[in-house]
Amino acid sequence: MAELFCFRTLATWLSTYILGPIFAFLPRHWREPLFRTTPNRLARVGTISGILEAVCSLIGLLVWYSVYVTIIGNAIAHSSSDAAGMRERLGLFAYFWFWLNPITWLVAYFGFEGVVRSVAALATGEVYATLPLTLIERFIRKAKRPPQASALALVIDAIVPGDASCDMKISSCRPKNEWKYPFTIRYAGAYFQVIADINLGAGPRPYVYSLRRLPAGEIAQGLKEYDPSDVLLQPQRVARIEK
Repeated sequence: MAELFCFRTLATWLSTYILGPIFAFLPRHWREPLFRTTPNRLARVGTISGILEAVCSLIGLLVWYSVYVTIIGNAIAHSSSDAAGMRERLGLFAYFWFWLNPITWLVAYFGFEGVVRSVAALATGEVYATLPLTLIERFIRKAKRPPQASALALVIDAIVPGDASCDMKISSCRPKNEWKYPFTIRYAGAYFQVIADINLGAGPRPYVYSLRRLPAGEIAQGLKEYDPSDVLLQPQRVARIEK
């Protein structure tokens, strides 16, 4: 029993502090099939991932500065200008050009992004992917998106038991834009928190939401009394009154 406990503890530690920060760089739709964890650990993973990105960017900036100085130093040393004043002006120009160089800005951006991702994970509990991968994922998803079809028929939401990652799943024919973590609903006398959502792109109820039972003592956010037939109550357009 003790060995099993130690193994689980080691697996949790590895997923949270080793694999988790790496998977946190991926967009959510890529990350969730590969890496699943509780929302509490997810915030920790996002914070570590942001700090890791910022530290690596700082190291990369120092390495790039060392390489740049070496290249510029060799260029000035082998230049045809012998005057000390000219060499000094060349060195000053090279220093300013370092901070205007696109490579410098690129490395500095990832450092800034790492700080923002880390602070966002601490403040909101959300894990934000790195921007380049996010843009690639959105481009691929948009390219694979089928042509816009006619609106799906209105049907009552389907509720099924969850799996190892959640306690309940709700499938709907319409997107629920406000259902983002940590949005909470009250259903059948219990409280459930949205932890994930996915668009299947097919079927009468393509919008699937994963929910977990709200732990005792945890604060609910965006609380709503849920009824599976709410989707049938579409907002009515108010006719304009002609004077």
